[in-house]
Amino acid sequence: PYYFLLDLCASDILRSAICFPFVFTSVKNGSTWTYGTLTCKVIAFLGVLSCFHTAFMLFCVSVTRYLAIAHHRFYTKRLTFWTCLAVICMVWTLSVAMAFPPVLDVGTYSFIREEDQCTFQHRSFRANDSLGFMLLLALILLATQLVYLKLIFFVHDRRKMKPVQFVPAVSQNWTFHGPGATYLAGDPSNSNAAGRRRLLVLDEFKTEKRISRMFYIMTFFFLALWGPYLVACYWRVFARGPAVPGGYLTAAVWM
Repeated sequence: PYYFLLDLCASDILRSAICFPFVFTSVKNGSTWTYGTLTCKVIAFLGVLSCFHTAFMLFCVSVTRYLAIAHHRFYTKRLTFWTCLAVICMVWTLSVAMAFPPVLDVGTYSFIREEDQCTFQHRSFRANDSLGFMLLLALILLATQLVYLKLIFFVHDRRKMKPVQFVPAVSQNWTFHGPGATYLAGDPSNSNAAGRRRLLVLDEFKTEKRISRMFYIMTFFFLALWGPYLVACYWRVFARGPAVPGGYLTAAVWM
């Protein structure tokens, strides 16, 4: 899972290093864009690429977290370095596929003065090309939350499982038989080895839960910080009344 975390960090660093200086410059120049249309499209493309990349990656991480806890043996055998690399390449490919069409004016990229940045130009849903992109982003975030919800239910059901009960061996004429007799046959160190294996599995389970909790916190903050901006985008598309309040839009953009 740490390969996915490194990929997320690289994506955020790339966006911060390239996109933020242009935003700060536009704010400094009084909400004006002075770099040309092509540069605006490139910056908007990188911003949307980073957003969809994070959403797709967090969804893939949620699936791997569920496999790590619910199907741990399959997870340890199948999730190798090359599998992680394939998932990362797939996520970047899907992100480029989502972010590139607006460069060709399928859903227009332009400078939005109210946001001080180049991004989607959200219009009314009757003449809108960006609604499909927003719906897909919302569906990805919803699917990620559902996977984590299923994981929570699985962990909760696991806690309710009955503990293993020791069944004593039955003796007739000093001949032990029954389920408990398996510990009496052979070397007693076998039971110690089995106990050590159970402790190792328990430690791995606790570690996977800790990692899953960390990634869910990241997912929750991503949803909490992007949620207000998505609400503002849907407001622009569907609302016929007043425009989005300036203070709310500014706060949502900077979040």
